[in-house]
Amino acid sequence: MREMISTVHQAGHEITHQLSPDVDVIFMIDPRPGNTGYSVQHIAQHKQLYPHTKVLHRVNECDLRKGTSDVDQLLLASMSMADRVVFISQWLKDYFLSLEPVASWKDTSTVVYNGCNVEHFYPGTKLLTAKTKLVTHHWSDNWMKGFDLYTEIDRHLAGEPEATFEFTYVGRYNKGYMPKATTIVDPLHGAALGAELRKHDVYVTASRWEPCGMHHVEGAACGLPVLYHNECGGINELCCNHGEEFSDFDGFLEKLSLVRENYGDYVDSIQLAALDITNCCGKFMSILESL
Repeated sequence: MREMISTVHQAGHEITHQLSPDVDVIFMIDPRPGNTGYSVQHIAQHKQLYPHTKVLHRVNECDLRKGTSDVDQLLLASMSMADRVVFISQWLKDYFLSLEPVASWKDTSTVVYNGCNVEHFYPGTKLLTAKTKLVTHHWSDNWMKGFDLYTEIDRHLAGEPEATFEFTYVGRYNKGYMPKATTIVDPLHGAALGAELRKHDVYVTASRWEPCGMHHVEGAACGLPVLYHNECGGINELCCNHGEEFSDFDGFLEKLSLVRENYGDYVDSIQLAALDITNCCGKFMSILESL
């Protein structure tokens, strides 16, 4: 968000966190009341009083992601009043179209993928050794972040002293995940996180039904090919060029071997410019100025 604010300011526009008659565009990221105290109901009332005000709605959530039951309907309602809807992945757009096939935003919505701060997340020197260094990172400790696979990886490493890879988990981890052979690193962010990721060779995520996410973006921006689950949601849209998909632990081992054998090709396939937050902000700026 800091990068987006900076982009808006550099373009000569003013940002306010208060609803007032002279607001031209409302950038709605979450229809639930946040730090400003405004909800979708407040925005609907404002639109009714001041029809000239446009609403740009960035949609980055759904019920499937965390097993909730109150998010989808709220987002469908907030999208119906938006002048432009932006999804963070095609998968997420298709998900909501499956719930409301004739939605008013069907033909005017677009997809803009997440990006990261490339001053913190950038490639380092990669030289594969006998043991491939795998890494993942998550802030959430929700089991759906992939702890079933991470548990299997740990079990494999604990029972295979001659294993050809090692695994590091960065962040908060589920209390049902009791690792024995995994290196656990406390949550990191920014430059410190980037430095930790660059110590590794391959990024792995078994997260399920992510609308897009940030973890795989930051991993790839650090020059790491990505292994991702086939039930990943929108993750594969940014990783298909520089990664491989798996559906179970055996498939994970098979795809890890494939990536290792062709490591340079995967690294060279990472489109770093597409992962840059300035690319993401530039696209949002173009949409804002077109309203």
